[in-house]
Amino acid sequence: MGSRPATSGRVVASTNGTAKSDRPRLNASKKNGGAKRRTGPAGTPAIEPAVKLVAVHKSYGRNPVLKGVNFAVAPGELVEVTGPSGSGKTTLLRLVHGQLRPSAGELWVRGRSLHRRWRRGLGDLRRDVAFVFQEQRLLPRLTALENLVLALQVRDPQVPNAAIKQRALAALQSVNLASRRGAYPHELSAGERQRVAVARALVTRPRVLLADEPLASMDEENAAIVMRLLEEAAAAGTTVIVATHRHTFPASRILRLPSARVMTNGAKRAHANGNGHANGNGSTNGNGNGNGHTNGVLVKRAWWRVMIPVRERLHRVPQPKQIPLWRRAAAFSANSFRLVVLSGLRSWSRDARQTTPVMGTIALLLILCGTLVLIGVAVQHAVADQAGQASLVRVYLADSATQDSINALEARLRADSRVASVTYVSADQALAEARKRPGLDNLSSLSSANPFPASLDVRVKVVTQVEAVATSVKNDTAVDPTYATSYDPDTYSRLRRFALIAGGIAGGIVLLFAAVAYAVIANAMRGIAGARRPEVAITRLLGARGWMVRGPFVIEGLTTGALAGAVAAAAVAGAYLLATRFESTVYVQVLPGVDATAVQYVLAAVMTAGLVLGAATAMLGFRRARA
Repeated sequence: MGSRPATSGRVVASTNGTAKSDRPRLNASKKNGGAKRRTGPAGTPAIEPAVKLVAVHKSYGRNPVLKGVNFAVAPGELVEVTGPSGSGKTTLLRLVHGQLRPSAGELWVRGRSLHRRWRRGLGDLRRDVAFVFQEQRLLPRLTALENLVLALQVRDPQVPNAAIKQRALAALQSVNLASRRGAYPHELSAGERQRVAVARALVTRPRVLLADEPLASMDEENAAIVMRLLEEAAAAGTTVIVATHRHTFPASRILRLPSARVMTNGAKRAHANGNGHANGNGSTNGNGNGNGHTNGVLVKRAWWRVMIPVRERLHRVPQPKQIPLWRRAAAFSANSFRLVVLSGLRSWSRDARQTTPVMGTIALLLILCGTLVLIGVAVQHAVADQAGQASLVRVYLADSATQDSINALEARLRADSRVASVTYVSADQALAEARKRPGLDNLSSLSSANPFPASLDVRVKVVTQVEAVATSVKNDTAVDPTYATSYDPDTYSRLRRFALIAGGIAGGIVLLFAAVAYAVIANAMRGIAGARRPEVAITRLLGARGWMVRGPFVIEGLTTGALAGAVAAAAVAGAYLLATRFESTVYVQVLPGVDATAVQYVLAAVMTAGLVLGAATAMLGFRRARA
């Protein structure tokens, strides 16, 4: 049997980012984000690049890292970015992922420009562009399985949770980590964490996969597994860009940094999973499955020729069944509850040591404010009552006054144009009224006689005329000469001064305590934000929507505020019950005018204020963590 001649595996390099071969040239189009569809040889259609860099420069300050990089990657192509440390490999991947903005040039990823207004729609892009970080960047508070589940929930929250867990477990099985699904990142070795990171990137079935040193910290067996998975992802239509120090993967092309040279049509390495093996003479025995193997020889082919059969094969892959609308809505609600409510409660329980000072400070502030509000209600009621009583003069009748003299005095007062009304109050009525007041009810037991005289309650039309009316009845024979009326010119003014002084003192205390509370809360939030900053950054890099990142913070703050409000409400209610309990003992009404209804309103206000303060504190922490 004749044998086909083996190719030499010669690499053709070009500094402008295109191969010197028979590959058709792709014309850039700023409107459609990278390329127009052209036709290749024999009328075969060319493919729009998934990633395209046009004269891209990137500098950190005055230190240039990338200089005029021109590179285009087709859908389903596996390419490598190689070079020594510091040559800009990671920087290039971060540019494609939207973590950095080019200093100059154009960058297009799936038709979206990342060189201008690059933050707009960045979350949508990252849900299609997965990143395997060199430092793994797993969420430390989640297990290996939960890290994958979170990535899937972020990618599409309308998928039922059962399907999400099944896919996540299958991804762990593909990297031989199903038995470690319940382990946290700190319980995994460096190689295991790297495999979890690869599985997290692949489980979402991204359109573009960026891998920064994906084989770091791996042994030969696990490295072969990861290489096979990335090859299969490329064969399934995912654009794979791998950054490595040296040529490792069977890539169709290699971008060499810092020279920005593109090497194409190079000899592909043997498959690392054992399905193909080198025979020692430069040729390779493969399985011919289109994932980088050849039937006995390594054939030099342009990347666009390799991609066309892949795309045709993808069209024949059966599409998954469409999930009904009601199931998508139910799955979205359930996943939203898990992402926001359950995640927030879990974070609160784990941050309890840091949130306790915040909760205590908010509770003390609310207790002080609630108590002052009750006192303010009592003072306001007393002032209003005194203001109403200022126009009422009680004329005390003498014990020796006859009924005729009393009737004459009442008639004279009714005839006075300054008087609005006159009401006769007997001694028994005065005693019954006194018994309703705390402290005065015990006075009747000190003597067998009634200590309260009969009186005429005179209500004056104008407050300024109260003194004149009180003076006009002092010399009447029916009036008690020792204590004629209840008029006291200094009572109202003293009460007003007391209310103003008490209000000023209370306001000063609240402001002082609020300043102290802000200092304590802000200091605690710095600690919480510092602990949560990596979590926020990783979640955003996964493409999480704004409410997915902000929601857990709000739930955590609401939980803190609700508990603080409940504690404060219980303390305020206890203070009110204690005050009403001992009113009769101290012979004074401690909180006049404060009834159960007023207390209920105060307690509701305290708990609402707790929720508001908790949410505000959480948003402050979120802003610090996001910065």
